[in-house]
Amino acid sequence: MMGVSSESIQGESAERLTTRAMLPELQEVLMRGFSTVKHRHGSPTRIALAAAAGVLLLTAAFVPASMLASAPTPAAGSATVDGNTGDWSLGADFFGDMNDGVDGHPVRAKFYAKYDCDAGVLYGLVLVQGDEQARQDRPDEAYITIDGSGKLTDPSDGNDGTPPDFAWVNGDGTLADGWEASGPLAPGSYTIRAHVLVADDSADGYTPMDLIGRNAPLVIDCAGVAPTQGTRTPTPEPPGGGVAPTTGTRPVNTLPPTDTIDQSATSGPGGAGLVLLFLGLGSFVSLVATRARRRPAAIEVKEDIDRR
Repeated sequence: MMGVSSESIQGESAERLTTRAMLPELQEVLMRGFSTVKHRHGSPTRIALAAAAGVLLLTAAFVPASMLASAPTPAAGSATVDGNTGDWSLGADFFGDMNDGVDGHPVRAKFYAKYDCDAGVLYGLVLVQGDEQARQDRPDEAYITIDGSGKLTDPSDGNDGTPPDFAWVNGDGTLADGWEASGPLAPGSYTIRAHVLVADDSADGYTPMDLIGRNAPLVIDCAGVAPTQGTRTPTPEPPGGGVAPTTGTRPVNTLPPTDTIDQSATSGPGGAGLVLLFLGLGSFVSLVATRARRRPAAIEVKEDIDRR
């Protein structure tokens, strides 16, 4: 299973130490900017460049790379591909929104993803939103592709417990709430496309839905993850020998996925908030620099009046 490795924690600590080490250099850069304003009466362009350099250095030092670009990594775990979504989390397993490919158009489906490092299997779940319904009667338009070529999984794979597997969620043969699937995939960097048709009253009777960006980045990294040790539960034998009878079950509606939000993803200030903070600091620096540039002119006028 995947998890938070000691390397990532050490990397975060190293980032903080690097930030502290850069503080004297940042202070020196900012003081040079103010010195230029005070003693050389620099031009507005030079003042603006000095202020911008200070803001950019501060932003690079204080905003971690993880905030500037979130790694598109699936959650750790696995799922039983049977159309029952009870083993999925809408918070922790969320991967990306899906729409019709037009910027600004509403999100009409969502894609969730997990990866099992022990088995080398990617699991995906598509759920349409609100009162939407997926077109189960178009199995050729429900799939996952990797790197834009070939299908990792689609309805033709069936559901025999060995990946690739595919199962519709609450399907009635014509419409469904989405689909669940799995497929073998080695760790690495890829692009992924999750696709489904959403039924509507358009001329075609549907609208294609894909991950926003269609072929979205996907990074699977299992480095440093220890394999789990699993034990098989023995099957009890019936008294007197023979084969135990099987128990049949009727199909039932799937359990809803849990809605657990990953608290680690929301801890600390967001990258956007930090960027706004440093932009505000840059504005303040520019204001002070402009006032400092104008002040000597006022002093010169006062000296002329004294001479007269």
